[in-house]
Order: sequence, then structure tokens, then C-alpha cells
Amino acid sequence: VKSRPGFSAALHLFGHLLHLAMALRTAVYASLPLTLLGVDLAPGCGCEVSHCCQAFDNSYPLPYIFNSSLPGFSSTRNIVPRDSAGYSAACSFLNLVPGVFDTEGNTSLCSDLAKGMGSTTVCEAIAASAEARGQLETRRSVLSTFLEPGACAELQDGACYESREGNAIYSWDASEPNWCWKGLSLGTNKMQWSLTCPEEGGLSIQAKWMDDNATNGESGGCSTNPGDYSGGLQASVRADDWNGGSDGSPRWRCFDVPRGDIGSSDYRILAYSVGDLPCAVGSNMTFDSSSAGTSLSALAGIAVAAAAVGATV
Repeated sequence: VKSRPGFSAALHLFGHLLHLAMALRTAVYASLPLTLLGVDLAPGCGCEVSHCCQAFDNSYPLPYIFNSSLPGFSSTRNIVPRDSAGYSAACSFLNLVPGVFDTEGNTSLCSDLAKGMGSTTVCEAIAASAEARGQLETRRSVLSTFLEPGACAELQDGACYESREGNAIYSWDASEPNWCWKGLSLGTNKMQWSLTCPEEGGLSIQAKWMDDNATNGESGGCSTNPGDYSGGLQASVRADDWNGGSDGSPRWRCFDVPRGDIGSSDYRILAYSVGDLPCAVGSNMTFDSSSAGTSLSALAGIAVAAAAVGATV
């Protein structure tokens, strides 16, 4: 039986159109931000291991905070103040990957294994290691909090980023957070911030610009009382409120600290969680309406809405 010429031509045209449609679909998906594809990677996930070997000082005692099994020392907390640009603190999560750093005395240098990873990113290295993936969800809880210049909206799709010029504080904590710090100064003003585990559950993150002359550090004049943060950042992060936690990405949230009447610059607090969740956990997130916290998931929602509006024009 011979096929009709018109039918063969139509079948050929259909196949050609189907091929074009599949190619277009692939191109569209490739152009979408990772957050719109359901991949909620933590800021800094995209830092390459080779970059981390240059832009991050993995000094003592960080390896021991992430790996309690290391012999010779036990540490639960480390605080690093900085005022210079070019720091990629998310590189610290490479401590989850066995063998990336050679620990010698008070220094921790990139190993031959790390140097061979080249363009492999932080989260790709974690995802490729069964032990590192396990530490993302269970084992020792490590809460990392980075108070630094900038806004959450600047952090896009898990991309690598470096710190700006300006005062910043980087903290890694393997103990239950219950502290207050006042000492990040801009001119005559200071930032007071605290991390606690309130009785009602969740991780409490508070921050506010102050104009008094209280003593720096964890000492007199620093408060964890929510009433002392009115008009500032007051956030409670519970179990289901964390972004990320898969594809090699630590759990994370980002919050902008409101300037209020005296803040002279944008500041954000990036919180990362690996291992067991910090504090007692609950269900929903609440935060004061005066806080200006922004997460990549919120930005993704805005982008989707904008795309929908554009499609109707």
C-alpha cells in the first residue's frame, strides 16, 4: 500500500515541529533561575573549590567545629570579625567533605584532593560525598551566622559571592545558641544582635541599630529581650522555615536588618544550618512586620508573578 504524498509531508512537518518544541523547552529551562526550577541553593553554593582555596582562611578551630571526631581538640564556637572585602565565608562548608583540608597545627590548607577539584563548586563537592550529605541532615548541629554589609536581594540563585568592604562578623556555633553581641560599629552607632532558643521553640534572630555607648562584646548592656529590638529585626525560624537542605546545599535563611532612624548602611544576617536543626523546632515562621527580611524563595515568587503578567501582555 502506498502512502499519499500529502500525508507523508504532513507527518514530516509534524516531526520537525515536535523537534523544535523540545529544543525550545530545553532552552527555556536552561535560562530559568535555579530557584524557579525548585533548586533552592544557599548563597555561596556556587563558589568553586579553587576559589575557596584563595579567598577563604580555614584556620583553627573551624575544622574541629564541623568535625567533632577530629582528634586533639574540641571546640564549639568561633567568631571572626572582618572589615575588608573579598571573603567567601560559605567556603567553610567544605569542612563537611572529608579530605578537602589538610589540618596541620593551627592552620588548615587545601589538600591535593581539593586542588584537583578545580571548578567543582562547594555544594557539588558536598553532594558528591556520602559522608558530607549525611552531615547536612543529621549528626552534629552547626549554626553559621554571617552579619555583613549588603542586602538579601543581592544574593542570587546560590551564586558565589564575596564580602563587601565594611565591618562584618562571622560566627560558627556547634552549641545551643544563647548569646548577644554588641560591637559592630559604623560611626557612633552600633549593631546589637542576638541568637537564642526561646521556650516556645524555633531559632530567634534579633538585630537593631543602637546609638548608645554600651561596652562591646558579650557583656553589660547587651540584651536578648524582644522588647529591646522593637523596630528592628525580630525573626523566629522553625523547622519548616529553612530553605535548601538538599542537592548539597545547607539549610539557610537571609534577613535584612532595618536601618531605622540611625542605620547608615544596608546590613543582612545570613543563617545556615547543617546537621541536626538548632533549638527546639515547631512549624511556622513569624517575624515582626517592621523587619525587612528577604529570601530567595520570596524573590522567586516575585519573578514567577512578573513572568505571568508578562505572558498576558
